[in-house]
Amino acid sequence: MSEFLEKLGAKLATFYEQWQAILVTAPSITAIVIGVNHLGVLQLLEWAAYDQFFRLRPQEEISQRITIVTIDESDLTELEQWPLSDATIAKTLNILKAENPRVIALDIYRDLIVEPGHDQLVEVFESTPNLIGVEKVSGRPVNPSPILAEKEQVALADLVVDPDSKVRRALLSVQRPDGAIQLSLGTRAALDYLEQEGITLTPIADEEGTENSFKLQLGQAIFEPLDNNDGAYINADSGGYQIFLNYRGLEDKFGTIAIQDLLKNDFDPNLIRDRIVFIGSIAESLNDQFYTPFSNILSDHPLRTGGVIIHANIGSQIISAALEGRTLIKVISNGLEWTFVLIGSLMGGIISWKLLVNNSRQRQIISFISLLSLSIGLPTIILMGGCYYLFLNGWWIPIIAPVLAMFLSAFAVPIYQTFAWQKIASIDSLTGLHNRRYFDSYLSQLWEEHKEKKMPLSIILCDVDYFKLYNDHYGHPKGDECLKQVAQGIMSAVRNTDLAARFGGEEFVIILPNANAAVVMAAAQRICEKIRLLELEHDTSRISDYVTISCGSASMVPDKEFSPKTLIDQADQALYKAKEAGRNQAYPT
Repeated sequence: MSEFLEKLGAKLATFYEQWQAILVTAPSITAIVIGVNHLGVLQLLEWAAYDQFFRLRPQEEISQRITIVTIDESDLTELEQWPLSDATIAKTLNILKAENPRVIALDIYRDLIVEPGHDQLVEVFESTPNLIGVEKVSGRPVNPSPILAEKEQVALADLVVDPDSKVRRALLSVQRPDGAIQLSLGTRAALDYLEQEGITLTPIADEEGTENSFKLQLGQAIFEPLDNNDGAYINADSGGYQIFLNYRGLEDKFGTIAIQDLLKNDFDPNLIRDRIVFIGSIAESLNDQFYTPFSNILSDHPLRTGGVIIHANIGSQIISAALEGRTLIKVISNGLEWTFVLIGSLMGGIISWKLLVNNSRQRQIISFISLLSLSIGLPTIILMGGCYYLFLNGWWIPIIAPVLAMFLSAFAVPIYQTFAWQKIASIDSLTGLHNRRYFDSYLSQLWEEHKEKKMPLSIILCDVDYFKLYNDHYGHPKGDECLKQVAQGIMSAVRNTDLAARFGGEEFVIILPNANAAVVMAAAQRICEKIRLLELEHDTSRISDYVTISCGSASMVPDKEFSPKTLIDQADQALYKAKEAGRNQAYPT
């Protein structure tokens, strides 16, 4: 078993060494991107990608269940009035009633009397059970018609607007302070329509058999309210019962009748009979206009959509989902979303690593970056294409975070690996200390700095006592292990600001910046003590039963008359004296 574990450990160590750049950078980049995403930094970009999917999506058929009676600028000019008088609304409703619509949804506030014709309107309100009026509860509230309120034929006109002024979510209902549920206009119209089909909302029981009032079934559809972090949303206001609004389209996806044509009886009755008929403004001047995913806000004149059309989309979504199983937009869990980001990060890291290993040492940095960018392009297209395909099937998978993770990881891997290669070039592979090449360079650098600042610079030169006898007796593998432990002992005895290096063979050297002779001597004595305390068995030593070390120290303030070699020579002379004095000790210059 132990042999198996040793082999497994060796294989894992080899695997880690080979893929270290990816195993370190990919999870790190993933954590960074997830953290940035949770701060909301990527939210606008994710929304923009989501909106683009809507604009790219194939056109849907025109709804055969919903018609909109529109009021645009030409209607206002023709009628020469706004708000519409009670008489005009009463006439409009009577014309519609004559054609037997299933539901009439009046998206026009009627909390005040607008003469002439108020008595006529009251009569129509009281005699039209399939009529729904509106009120507004958020922002500046607008009361409903008292008559319709008394008959409980009122719905919400409120829409949920995102911080970038777009409507992507459908508000289905809110709970009033008294506990009563108030439906939105599109929801109320759809439920009234479906009720005549024998389809009503049913709470879905949870695993314990109790009804979960948040999860509802309506025909073939199952509705579940949004959480404030669903999709690309970060701490969104999820008050009320909200779902993602799966638009059918804009005005052209519904049958429409201009109100002036309706009043002139110039319309097709089939557009009204047995349908939901929404009545509302689409005129720019009336300011009941909203940006939607179909609005490209980068254009000079981004398209805005009348609120009545959005309500019609909400109603259409609910009816189509209940009767035909039309897709509702769903999201994945946070765990899967994070996994998706990790996959993107791993893809970018692996691509970059392969290019780096195969090509980077023979290429200029600009050529490598160009090749890397091209190589990441295809996976990015595949990733975005996959998200778009899932969107067509009703899933919103945030795409910006994994793509960003892919690009960051792709460029982080070569940076990490470059530092790793530099470190390898400066590290002794056996002991893990710096090598002689790095020591020489660092000593020269410190020499110039200390010469300029007139500060003392010191080194300690160390030699493992009777190491050749140790190697001959125990063998080279044991000798290598001995040097590793001695190196660790030395590291534990010096300051964090000191640098320990392997000088060659069984010799080690320590550079002590800004250290005088007393400080360096104390450090040399600590090193000797640390090595003795390791109690590494040494049967062939002539001075001890354990491995010992001899140290020579030197300290001087650099000046132009001397060189780093002078300092090394002085330490070497001190080391020679330590050996002559019996080894296992430190000796100053």
